[in-house]
Amino acid sequence: MVGGGHLPAFRSVLNAEERARAGCFHFPEDQRSYICAHALTRCVLEAVSGTPARDFNFRVGHYGKPEIDEYPEQARLRFNLSHSRGLVCCAVSRERDVGIDVEWVGRDTDIDGLARKVFAADEVAYLGRLEGCARRDAFFAIWTLKEAYTKAVGRGLSIPLDGFSVCLDSLSLVIGQSLLDDPDAGNGADWQVRLAPPIPGYKLAVAVRAGRSGRMVYRFREVTPDALAALCCVPKGTGRTGFEPAFT
Repeated sequence: MVGGGHLPAFRSVLNAEERARAGCFHFPEDQRSYICAHALTRCVLEAVSGTPARDFNFRVGHYGKPEIDEYPEQARLRFNLSHSRGLVCCAVSRERDVGIDVEWVGRDTDIDGLARKVFAADEVAYLGRLEGCARRDAFFAIWTLKEAYTKAVGRGLSIPLDGFSVCLDSLSLVIGQSLLDDPDAGNGADWQVRLAPPIPGYKLAVAVRAGRSGRMVYRFREVTPDALAALCCVPKGTGRTGFEPAFT
């Protein structure tokens, strides 16, 4: 969870553009989440690449997805980040498109109305067979998985949420007819998805374009604000550790 007392350490690894953008947020919570998310991303990228966290530069793709810039030897790294109600998450993969989404499940949500508006028909039918907590849990599982997939594709709202389906029973994706000829969307067999319980009250999902490579290995690590602040203060080039998986 993001804490304001750690912000000076988090800011220390950001570049001038990121610090300026952080200052533009109206709400303090949004500013804290932005600063923490970018500091976490930089430290994780250093941990997996060896490039100092402060030295990464990023560019924004055509549809707004950030990518690593200037480091050809690190160009095969893919990353994505998400934050919700003070919880910040980052996903990194090698050469494979990846998307991550985290949601606070305690928010007041019109599950039926939102599902009918943006979910595929089979997802709406699936939710209709559930009740109570099971229905709410399934809704947020589907929602986060759909968000993670669209973020991995990297095309934003040009990928309609009702253009593909999430199957929770098999934890897989079914690409709808409208996206079958879209090379970015891929097909269901191209994608592997995973749900994880970061902390109580939140739902987290990851989507990876795995292709035909077989089972992917997912490693999750919880990093406290104290631990991240300590990582941000490691001298440049020393190398950041502390990202051993907490669960897989």
